[in-house]
Amino acid sequence: TAMSSETVSVALGEALKKTTLALKAVGWGEEEASVQAEIMVSAETCGNNQGLVKMFKPEMMAPAKGSGLPKVAKETATTVLLDGNQAPGMLALKTAVDLAVKKSEGGVATVGVFNTSTSSGQLAWYAARAAKAGRVVIITANSPEFVAAKAGAKATFGTNPLAFACPVQGKEEPFVFDMSTAAIALFGVLTCKAKGLPLPEESAYTETGEFTTKVEDVPVGGGKGAIANWGGHKGVGIALMVELLCAALSGGAVLGQVEKKATAKSWGHNVIAIDPTALIDDGFPARAASIINAVAQSHPDGVRLPGDSSNAIAAKNVANGTLPVPKDIWDVITATAAKAES
Repeated sequence: TAMSSETVSVALGEALKKTTLALKAVGWGEEEASVQAEIMVSAETCGNNQGLVKMFKPEMMAPAKGSGLPKVAKETATTVLLDGNQAPGMLALKTAVDLAVKKSEGGVATVGVFNTSTSSGQLAWYAARAAKAGRVVIITANSPEFVAAKAGAKATFGTNPLAFACPVQGKEEPFVFDMSTAAIALFGVLTCKAKGLPLPEESAYTETGEFTTKVEDVPVGGGKGAIANWGGHKGVGIALMVELLCAALSGGAVLGQVEKKATAKSWGHNVIAIDPTALIDDGFPARAASIINAVAQSHPDGVRLPGDSSNAIAAKNVANGTLPVPKDIWDVITATAAKAES
């Protein structure tokens, strides 16, 4: 059934509490539930589609059989390979980012993650976390076969997002750029499905390679088509870079070596963290601010930069102390949470 367009106003603290309880109800422990709830509520606060829509189908966020906590599989002075151990993708990536920040002090570090199979959500959250710790960071993530490299091609990529962030002098928030390499993110498709809306034009293909706006034509809606890749052959190149970093380099399931990434249940993440003081003594945040401000002021009407819109939405919601949440999603969260309270 389609979700109504009605929204309810939910206090930020209540959103966090109920979402944590709902995640515990589907099988997660306290730490795993609270980390995922924090990241989803943060995404919802800035109007990102990686937010509470993830709870519309709670079973999609449930733990895999035999899930545990992330553990180090291999380590050197500047690298870590982290076995996600079927922990939540969000907890595994948070662990990886914190390790990369620590190991990159005075230099550069990279952390790869494999063996997770639930969404890591909004990469901007992790990128900002590293930048607030003084790092320049690049984060990539892959997932199962949802996206086709061209019309009529078999789906091979996940939505393969990437994020970049760095500290900026004079700004409360770091500069963060977070994008999916798909024409629409997976949870954007799920939002359309939940709300009974068409997909954006040219964001998905039918099984035979024609553009479609029908959710039922893509696997999430029960069809055999695919989400479209973004940006033509350049977008394919970026998606392929993400796939190579997250699968070939970080231990995730490898296309051509497994029957399906979806059944292999080993999604990959890669984090590259740089301590800017290893290259530029203490001047990086000021230099970054100069560049960003020059671009922002390069047109009389200003230039919209990554993060401008989401930061403004978040500031408004935080000032109000409440979130507008689609009623149908909130109803699912509260009903699921009630199972943990009973």
